[in-house]
Amino acid sequence: MSLLDLVHKSVFIKFAESAKNHFNPETSYVFRLTAVDAMGFLRIQELKPDAHAGHETASQPYWINKDLIREIHEVDSTKAKEVSHDNGHAAKTPAQAPIEQVRRELTFKPDKAKSPLKPKPAVKQKSALN
Repeated sequence: MSLLDLVHKSVFIKFAESAKNHFNPETSYVFRLTAVDAMGFLRIQELKPDAHAGHETASQPYWINKDLIREIHEVDSTKAKEVSHDNGHAAKTPAQAPIEQVRRELTFKPDKAKSPLKPKPAVKQKSALN
């Protein structure tokens, strides 16, 4: 799925360890993704719970680097009412099973042995005709 498919939708975002001074890496936060640019930046807007519509905007949108994001998922509207909110914009999804990270062994192909170059025969000297 492309990030462009998530523009103007509510999303869950888990941030990477490098953003831990602003966001807890273990917590999913609810944002509205308002724009994506070609340089790798996302424009997000904080959301807070609303009794009628599910979520309403809590701040002005701002730009962040996509390298700060570890996971991004669309908010399922059927489960949006089951989401609990901490301090206005953080959300934890209790109905979701923890995602196991699969680690696999990478096998590299050995480099093909190159055959040595064949020596070229010496260029024959032509006698100079005068």
